[in-house]
Amino acid sequence: MAVDENYQRKLEDQKRLFKQLGIKFDALTIHEKDFTTKMRGYSQEDVDFFLDDVILDYERFYKIITDLLDKYNELQRRQTYEKERVMAEKERVHEEKERAFARAQALENGVDKSVVTEAIVSLERTIAQMRARLQEDRSDKY
Repeated sequence: MAVDENYQRKLEDQKRLFKQLGIKFDALTIHEKDFTTKMRGYSQEDVDFFLDDVILDYERFYKIITDLLDKYNELQRRQTYEKERVMAEKERVHEEKERAFARAQALENGVDKSVVTEAIVSLERTIAQMRARLQEDRSDKY
């Protein structure tokens, strides 16, 4: 029985994945298995029907496993992105704090007090925005 090229490729991918997972049989191996018949043995037709059902189950398992792996990889990608975004936000806040501190130092050296107040208000606003974003991100994840 000939198997079309796309299906053959799918079965080869399945075989590779199952080998990585330590699973001995794949749909192609089951499909290609021949049993010898002996007197009073099992019905060849019954065995073929049973193995066809086993093959269908293996194909379902393969689809489930690949879907789960795709979802896992997507979650890993998102997690990496979120970590990078949070680090960038922390760096931005740190720089904002340093600017505010520099303005405060300048104020101590005779600079107008309104400049420092403005820097502090700006910093507090930035911190509040960051907390709101982090809270949104946490609520989106759960």
